[in-house]
Amino acid sequence: MNNRINIVLFGIGNIGSALINKVLKERKELALESKIDFRFPVITNSSVAFFAKEGANFSWEANFIQFSIPFKMEDVVSYVLANNISNLIAVDATADAKLPSQYIKLIQAGFNVVSVNKTVADLPADFKENVKLAASVRGLESTFVHNAKGDKHAAVEKLFESLIEIAEKQKRLAA
Repeated sequence: MNNRINIVLFGIGNIGSALINKVLKERKELALESKIDFRFPVITNSSVAFFAKEGANFSWEANFIQFSIPFKMEDVVSYVLANNISNLIAVDATADAKLPSQYIKLIQAGFNVVSVNKTVADLPADFKENVKLAASVRGLESTFVHNAKGDKHAAVEKLFESLIEIAEKQKRLAA
């Protein structure tokens, strides 16, 4: 049995789209070797979101272009709750200065949080500590990936490794 991990991706720019493509490329190997099945039930850019339907073919770019709708954070949380989607990881691959303020709300809704958002570096020193504490209290993870300027490949690798670490921890907890 595979451990399904549901990734809600915020940001489909260079890093976000490269992360999706890496996950899709590695999907079969992960399922066979690690028994991890990554899915993307929600993919967003700054203004619209694609909410996946179970059983639909996964051509994320075509689906995003054709079926995306305007959204608010509440829509994302409501969608995952209404559809009983568990094992959630919110990935912030944006440069949106407002999105980090939503991390605590995401954690309260049951999301692990992985961020490569460079604006986090400009927040107060205790921001990361507060997010990590909120996640820890709920038995969740929060990871902040530093992206060396212009090194998309390294950022995607670090994000992917963080996703696998969280998936492995969840798998151990479920056993």
